[in-house]
Amino acid sequence: MTPFQVVEGFDDRWWHDRAGRVGDDTLGGKEYIQFLADSVEVGRAEVTDWPLSDSYIGVDSTVPTKEIWFFEIRHDLRRQHYGAEFARHLISHYAGYPLIAFSEGADEFWAGIGWHYYPRKDGDPHYRKLFVSRKIGP
Repeated sequence: MTPFQVVEGFDDRWWHDRAGRVGDDTLGGKEYIQFLADSVEVGRAEVTDWPLSDSYIGVDSTVPTKEIWFFEIRHDLRRQHYGAEFARHLISHYAGYPLIAFSEGADEFWAGIGWHYYPRKDGDPHYRKLFVSRKIGP
């Protein structure tokens, strides 16, 4: 259950229909962030504490991060730079941590706003692509 209202233009399955995820009980620090423009809800995010493993090229030890589990801009407001603005807000809000996103079909978005792609060391193509808000590792 999330604190968000049902609002036209957001994927209701993401914000209300989830009955839980595998490992949900192990997630700590879950937060829900709402992005407003002129008092109108434009975006939503679910962010959790996440120890990023060293399974990625350029990551040599476990790194404490904030993972964006879900990130959505209202459907009728997409491609108007709200996504990049919301991501900048999240970076500022969590200034002490790198933010990570495991992309599900949004590779172009994450790369387009300047996030860094980290491929897996094992080259396994079945995992979602990892994008990080700032360079990590050596």
